[in-house]
Amino acid sequence: MYSPYLKPGFSTPRSRPHHHEGLAGMAATLPMQRSEAFWTRVFLFGASCVAGLIVARKRKLRRFHLHILSTKSADCGRLFGLDIGGTLAKMVYFQPADGAAAAQRRQMERQLKRSDPVPFDTRRAVEGSLPLIDEFIMSLHSTDGVQREERLEMHVPELGGTIHFINFQTAKMDEITDFVRRRFFHRYIKKIACTGGGAFKVISEQWRGPAICPHAALTAGCFKQFSSLFASRLGIELQKADEINALIQGLNFVLRQAEEECYTFVNVVPDTQGLGCATKTLLPKPDKRELYPFLLVNIGSGVSILKVMGEAQYERVSGTSLGGGTFLGLCRALSKLRSFDEAMDASVEGDSNAVDMTVGDIYGAAGYEQFQLKSETVASSFGKAGARRLPQQPRDEDMARSLLFMITQNLGQLAFLNARRVHTKRIYFSGNFLRRNELACRQLAYAIDFWSKSEMQAQFFRHEGFFGALGTFLQRFDASATSTNASDGEDEDEDHAGESNPSEVEDEEATEEELEQK
Repeated sequence: MYSPYLKPGFSTPRSRPHHHEGLAGMAATLPMQRSEAFWTRVFLFGASCVAGLIVARKRKLRRFHLHILSTKSADCGRLFGLDIGGTLAKMVYFQPADGAAAAQRRQMERQLKRSDPVPFDTRRAVEGSLPLIDEFIMSLHSTDGVQREERLEMHVPELGGTIHFINFQTAKMDEITDFVRRRFFHRYIKKIACTGGGAFKVISEQWRGPAICPHAALTAGCFKQFSSLFASRLGIELQKADEINALIQGLNFVLRQAEEECYTFVNVVPDTQGLGCATKTLLPKPDKRELYPFLLVNIGSGVSILKVMGEAQYERVSGTSLGGGTFLGLCRALSKLRSFDEAMDASVEGDSNAVDMTVGDIYGAAGYEQFQLKSETVASSFGKAGARRLPQQPRDEDMARSLLFMITQNLGQLAFLNARRVHTKRIYFSGNFLRRNELACRQLAYAIDFWSKSEMQAQFFRHEGFFGALGTFLQRFDASATSTNASDGEDEDEDHAGESNPSEVEDEEATEEELEQK
């Protein structure tokens, strides 16, 4: 009740009951507040306990990993070969057959007895490592980051097992090393032979993903050492292998072992620029007596042309700066295409005649009969782009197609001229630029057929991209096999020295039986 004669803060007698009701409400809510405070303390205590357990588990796992890094129970690294590129990392894994696996186990047991001063069950360590690794490798089919190429498996009786081929994105190397660490596979691996430009450096986080760095030169802060990553996180040493040596060794091995390794494209016609009715044809395995010499055109960012005269004999006879890096760089400069996959997909849909000037544009539909140049033959790459008026605005797809045709035509002519110079008709093309790039292969086949007047063929490989990894595996596998054969004699002598004569054992058993009877 309001009264002008009462001071603020005082209440009339009629308002006092309301005041008592407020006190009663406060008294009723007090137990609820105490209950909430209690459960809050319980929640905080539980959260702190969980956090403490997580921290303790992480510390325990860290100590366990440090123990693994310091004392590894076996080394299966000789079964792997690694080739780390800027975009893809390629790995080969050799799975020994049953008999070869037993020999592999005995070899690692001998190594462990000599090198490890700490006694442990070596047979259990080695027997447990190979099945775990085999099971993991065989489970890889086509996941988000890792893929096992089942169609490329090679059964090699000469080595006593099967070679598996695996690839994954280099940008996901951190995730893969974490996965290997969680599975504890690194406790069975000490050293892995590795090659490739990424064997010693990897693009940092700011380079990963779809973003493109605007600077052409890479600063030191954009890279970190792969060797440091493997050593610190997994305790695995990456053994450096020369890239070209590994490439040649892997390629020669595949040419010797694989039956239907090489293929080419036939019925290439100029009006379709290598497409249309051109068909892919497998070639028989070349005779060893007729294999050498051959020309190897390795297309990466740049191009190296090698003359291979034997298993380990080769020389660089030529090269050019017009390669895959040129194609991608010009695509980025002239169009909105930003990745190699985008550029290749666009080139399939493009029409190079929208920007290229053909012989027919100059001499008409009849072409240039004096030199037998058909009207569809390209006379000037991007020739129409320099004209005052274009028939129509070229698309990004047309630009990509014209660039791809320009690069492959020049490489085909350069390969043909070098084959003539070194006196060989066998031309092989390899390199990451051709990996899953059938359009470029078809156009290279057309270029070689055009310049050689159908006397030569451009040959390609099914195992394209894996020769470096295969070569690194073979280098270490052959070296370890040599050392194993040298040590087998010593081990056999030791085993025979410890064995007793069977006749002496029988005499001892007979003597014991006589004593028991007496």
